[in-house]
Amino acid sequence: MSRRVAREELFKIVFESELTNVKLDETLESYLLRDDTVLNTNEKEFIVKYAKGMALNDELVTETLKNNITGWTLDRVGNVEKALLKIATYEILFEDVPAEILVNEVVELAKKYGDEKSHEFINGVLAKIVVEKNM
Repeated sequence: MSRRVAREELFKIVFESELTNVKLDETLESYLLRDDTVLNTNEKEFIVKYAKGMALNDELVTETLKNNITGWTLDRVGNVEKALLKIATYEILFEDVPAEILVNEVVELAKKYGDEKSHEFINGVLAKIVVEKNM
C-alpha cells in the first residue's frame, strides 16, 4: 500500500469518527481490530501516527479550519469534506509533506468521495491554510 492508499484508509477512519461522533482514538482501535484490515508495518505506522497526532492536535486543527473557511461554519461542512480537511490541515501544520502533493491527493479523494464541488471547496480552504502557514 502506498502513502496515498494509507491516507485514504486514514480518511475512512476519520470519516467514521466524524459520522459516529466517536473519538478518533477509539475509532482507530476499532479499525485495527477488524478482520478485513490488512496493513503492512509501514502502513499501520503511518495511520497510527497520523491518527494519534490528529487526536492530540484536534483543537488547533479545528481552530485553523474555522479561521480559514469563508461563508460557512465548520458545523455546516459535510462529513466527507470535514474529514479530508482535518487530515490535510494536520499534515500541513505538523508533518513534513510537500503541500502541493498533499493538496493534490486530498482533492483527488474529494472527487472520489465528495459532492461534485467538494474538491473546489477543499482546494480553496487548503490554499488559504498553506499561505497562512508560510507567512
